[in-house]
Amino acid sequence: MSVSKKFVTDHHNVDTVLDLYIHDPAKPTIAETAARMGTTFHNVQAILREHVDPEDLKREQALRYSRSKMGEKNPMTGVSGSQHHNFVGDVEDGRGYLLRRVDGKYVFVHRIVMAEALGLSRLPDALHVHHINGDKQDNRLDNLALATNSGHQKLHTFTPPSPKSTLWEQWVSGTSK
Repeated sequence: MSVSKKFVTDHHNVDTVLDLYIHDPAKPTIAETAARMGTTFHNVQAILREHVDPEDLKREQALRYSRSKMGEKNPMTGVSGSQHHNFVGDVEDGRGYLLRRVDGKYVFVHRIVMAEALGLSRLPDALHVHHINGDKQDNRLDNLALATNSGHQKLHTFTPPSPKSTLWEQWVSGTSK
């Protein structure tokens, strides 16, 4: 649609549009301002582009856009957890363990699983959780063992006997079939 030169050059119209759009505490949109002035969107837009600093106009438009996304108009209202577009779920820590975001902090998933199994909200720092099969991402409860720090260190420094060991040595070490 074209712009009416007669409308956009009339000083009264320019002053009224600027007063409505910039100074009205209700902060009407360009379309609402045009409706109140009895003119077109394009006429109001032309006046604003001509008489308002581009940075100020950008700020005013951002304010109105923000208002248009409040409350139930916001497409993210009520969206959380795995339904939220920023949800990444469990993430790796770089050493093979899985982390989950809890109350703004990342916590090892195996510690969460063990704490829940024990009916605790958080596992005490003095307790460690060992992955029985050695797979750091296998966080099934039957693959997790609770240990003290020293007990956990022993589990990781334990060297099973070689397959050439006697049956008795294998049985004592727990590696016999």
